[in-house]
Amino acid sequence: MAAPAVAMDADPRVITLVGRGKDRENQDLQGEYHRISTPALVHGRPAYRKPGARTVIRYWSPTDRWIIDREGLQESDACSAYAEQGGAQHPAREDLVWRVWESQHQQHVRDPELVATAAPPALQVLGAASRPTEHAELRGEYRLVGLHQGRVAYRKVGAAGGPCLRYWPAADRWLLDEAGLRNESEACTAYAEARGALSPGAPGLVWYVRDAARGCYVADGGLVATVAPAVVELLGREASKENVIMNGSYHLLGLHAGRPAFGKADGSGHVIRYWPKEDRWLVDFDGLQDRDVCNAYAEAQGSRDHPVDSSIVWHVWESTKGKHLTDRTVRALSASHWVRISGREPGKENAAINGDYVLVTVVEGKAAYKKKGTNHVIRYWLAEDRWIVDLESGFDGGDVANAYADAKGADNPGSGVLVWHVWETAKGRHAVDSEVLAEGLRHAAIDPVQLAALVNARPGCQSGTGAATTTTAPAAAVQGGG
Repeated sequence: MAAPAVAMDADPRVITLVGRGKDRENQDLQGEYHRISTPALVHGRPAYRKPGARTVIRYWSPTDRWIIDREGLQESDACSAYAEQGGAQHPAREDLVWRVWESQHQQHVRDPELVATAAPPALQVLGAASRPTEHAELRGEYRLVGLHQGRVAYRKVGAAGGPCLRYWPAADRWLLDEAGLRNESEACTAYAEARGALSPGAPGLVWYVRDAARGCYVADGGLVATVAPAVVELLGREASKENVIMNGSYHLLGLHAGRPAFGKADGSGHVIRYWPKEDRWLVDFDGLQDRDVCNAYAEAQGSRDHPVDSSIVWHVWESTKGKHLTDRTVRALSASHWVRISGREPGKENAAINGDYVLVTVVEGKAAYKKKGTNHVIRYWLAEDRWIVDLESGFDGGDVANAYADAKGADNPGSGVLVWHVWETAKGRHAVDSEVLAEGLRHAAIDPVQLAALVNARPGCQSGTGAATTTTAPAAAVQGGG
């Protein structure tokens, strides 16, 4: 089936600025920018902020330009970079030409490599979960590196000059090329007909893989490039309730039933998988199966690539009720598993903010972290859009903070650009400590073959821990969990 033409959102929520050489002035402008909700429009166009920073991309109507401004939303044409607007309703246009300030020349200099795009900043190339050794050289995470042949290009993480995803305009194809970003060759390991798809991770693309024995390319429904995260953190099920062991970290396994599947790396056999007959995401303690028995489920509601979606609601099996009951505290997140705070000098007040905090719950809709063996937590405070470190009151402390950082759109506290303010009694206020750094830490990638072995090495059927067919609780009959 042909892939539909994929146009980026009229006003995308997230855009990525990429392509500036790392040794060039103002290269730090690169990164993700999130759409600013208040104000909704600036000079009649959406504006975007780099999470945790003041830097914004905004429209300046007097000169009809898109401007990158380190000082935020100000009424000025002063900027670190700009692009002539040319009718663009948002800055994520790959045909815009950016000019970046260079002190050596005392002017903005054209940088044809710099691009603002709504394409995903990262993609995962997957093979079939049931065949973990297949396409092993291609599997893994690919990061956006800039433009190539007029379209976005991706390179496999940790493989400089190695596998990449690139566009070949002569045939209007997306290529998976083990030899890297080549300009003059359509040779590749696999390809997909683009047919208007602006990213190799667009839904519906069919990949054809080179078959050396047959001397041709063969359609392979088990190969896909997707925006699914490498790890899904499932949390929120209360310790006193049945099926609490569903909580945990689930690593990307591969494709199962046409969607990404995720498994725990602890040998338990627990997986998150898709069930197409009812368009549901299932938590199944018995591994990758082709049946509707599960310990928990959520209506997919069109979340094509993965279950990390704040709008979906989980329903968990409770044996005493004989049905799956709604549990709105359960959430699937893509977030740092740990946040490490460092830099506060040992002799200073509130030096105890230093340490490792582990993901344990959700507060105000965002990931929240706790230091093991203490009441020390990191949580989000919506009223002031701040990340708070609370050493005393835990997750219920309101706006009381031993330290805080203005989030400015940062969805996670483990961001190196956040500026932390720490309480100092002598000054009677929170004071900036530029030495304090919060670093987000994620699980290391697990080899697909090793992960498949761990998932399949489950200790036998576990349905006694609380599993049943999803059909025992149709959507219309699901009740609130008690």
